[in-house]
Amino acid sequence: MKNVMSRRSFLATTAMSVIALGMRPAVADTAKAAEVLKGSGSLVVSTWGGAYVESQTDSFFKPFTEATGIEVVTTGTPDAAKLKLMEQSGNVEWDLLDAEGQMMLTAQKEGFIQKIDYDLIHKIVPEDDLIKESLQEYGFPSVAFGWVLAWNPEKYKDAAPKTWADLWDVEKFKGRRAAYANARPMLEIALLADGVDKDKLYPLDLDRAFKKLDELKPHIDVWVENTGQYDVLLQNAEVDMMLGSLGRSYLAKSKGLPVDYTMDGGLWQQSYWIVPKHAPNAANAMKLIAWMAQAENEANFVAKFPYGMPNKKAYALMPKEISDNIPTSPENLPRQVQIDPAWWTENLEAVNRRWLEWYSNR
Repeated sequence: MKNVMSRRSFLATTAMSVIALGMRPAVADTAKAAEVLKGSGSLVVSTWGGAYVESQTDSFFKPFTEATGIEVVTTGTPDAAKLKLMEQSGNVEWDLLDAEGQMMLTAQKEGFIQKIDYDLIHKIVPEDDLIKESLQEYGFPSVAFGWVLAWNPEKYKDAAPKTWADLWDVEKFKGRRAAYANARPMLEIALLADGVDKDKLYPLDLDRAFKKLDELKPHIDVWVENTGQYDVLLQNAEVDMMLGSLGRSYLAKSKGLPVDYTMDGGLWQQSYWIVPKHAPNAANAMKLIAWMAQAENEANFVAKFPYGMPNKKAYALMPKEISDNIPTSPENLPRQVQIDPAWWTENLEAVNRRWLEWYSNR
């Protein structure tokens, strides 16, 4: 606790000093970055839609274009099968993907992505400023994002849900429910709801997880097949309880929408920027990665979405109410469960077959 408090005091002092001086931190570095990264042409970024891509555009893509002259075109959604087909057909349409950890590891193993240009990144951001544990040879950290139990507080005024087991308790917590139409992290939350200790989650007990999901399936009113759907569900209060995106839930709550959630028992995973092996605009993709790695740019994005960032200096620019909603902050990390991308890489094909068979029989 002593270390956490001293760190938070340091962050608060640093942020207040910047405000008191009326300065925008790293202005000189941003100007230098613009000069180093200046170019022409464009690149296509495959990302996740909705409010998420809007925040990326405001914080990263638009300022990058203004500073460098390189146009950023966004499209969705990152898909391992599409990437594989593009590479095998020789018709690669994407230059940069915001890929989940498992997708990055699989694409690396299959030879469909190229090494990250860390020499370029370090011209913009000193190596020591980056969280080394999150760096990968073939992937640069985009966000550490989370999943939480979210609900409508107007529905549950007397007693709010607190654990994943409450999502299953359809008698005590009546109401419309939504779930993510993906094995990850539905299998994890099923096991947590069934009493598995978070430190003993992997390897996943698939039989036990699917048995637990069988109990919940008849009570799911909405299956979310694209994370962008969360924005609509939250905005319109279409469901009362769900496995929700932390970032989208936070954004909805901050706008005054009827949304609440708990960080307890939340799940998080690291995503990575990856560049296809035959991306037509790979050089521009590497420039965009370097631009996004700057602390000020990351802090601007986190003000919109509470996701973990790879630049350590970005955290000094975040107010407490932001860091309190980041899954990888010192305060939250002990309460969270990290999704294991290595396990998913090893087991993805078999698990997906079983999931699709289970999911299609709704």
